[in-house]
Amino acid sequence: MIKTGWFCIIALMIVSLGIAQDRKIQAGDALQIVVYGHQELSRTVKVGENGQIDFPFMQSLPVNGLTVERLREIIVAQLSRYLDTYPVVTINFTESTTMSVSILGMVQSPGQKQLPLKSTLQAAINAGGGFLPGARTQQINVLRERNDRVTTETYNLERFVLEGDMKYNPTLQPGDIVLVTGNPLLSSVKVIGEVNNPGTYDAFMGATLLDMILQAGGPTEEAKLSKVRYISPARKKSYEFKIDLEKVFTTDDYYQLPVVKAGDIIVIPKKSDINIYKTIIGVIRDISSVLILAWYIERLQ
Repeated sequence: MIKTGWFCIIALMIVSLGIAQDRKIQAGDALQIVVYGHQELSRTVKVGENGQIDFPFMQSLPVNGLTVERLREIIVAQLSRYLDTYPVVTINFTESTTMSVSILGMVQSPGQKQLPLKSTLQAAINAGGGFLPGARTQQINVLRERNDRVTTETYNLERFVLEGDMKYNPTLQPGDIVLVTGNPLLSSVKVIGEVNNPGTYDAFMGATLLDMILQAGGPTEEAKLSKVRYISPARKKSYEFKIDLEKVFTTDDYYQLPVVKAGDIIVIPKKSDINIYKTIIGVIRDISSVLILAWYIERLQ
């Protein structure tokens, strides 16, 4: 009975060794490296996103795609150059505290990232450097492989930011792919008319009508803020707003201004009295010029 028990244990060890030898090292793996007789060299290392590890005498060692046996041979060969005795080294996979997740699409730094286990969707977006202008924050896709099939779930991260409901910010699993779609051409808001720097500007999350006007350099002295025209193709409507800069930051007027959406157009008109005044001045100037010219011609005669 005892002999049978030992036979089973040895068989399991052989099978485990075979599996370990076949498994390839990849980013995110944790490796326990033991150098017998040299406790100062023994440690657990993590494979970085670049597929490299740091080990004494071997900085930025590329290990991605290697088996543990091949890595053991490399470490033994390297340590033999520095140790007085032949190094005895064992390497085993150990439980990792990180997971590999791919963040693709409309983020600042797309690619495969190493995240702590049980990281959320928001953490993945942050690891990717945050959203690019035009990203559809209401429709973020998480692709996950289950039973040889790829499933897709869509989450509204903007709702999570506004409401704090975790159902919009799920916990990710190793191997997940986060896909952020969007259209960079539809990310901006046009501000035209009487502002110091009219043009097209990116709208940050929660930006209001006034935020965009200030981003365009603020209103000019000729701006008629009592009739600001706001055209929103997304809402299929056109609005007219009166903005009182003296009250907007001291009352609730600021919070009543609309939050802009991608593709919106803001038009700040001129004051009508200024236009009339400038027209009158222009006419007087032209008349004066004609009179002066007539006077000069008469003097020449």
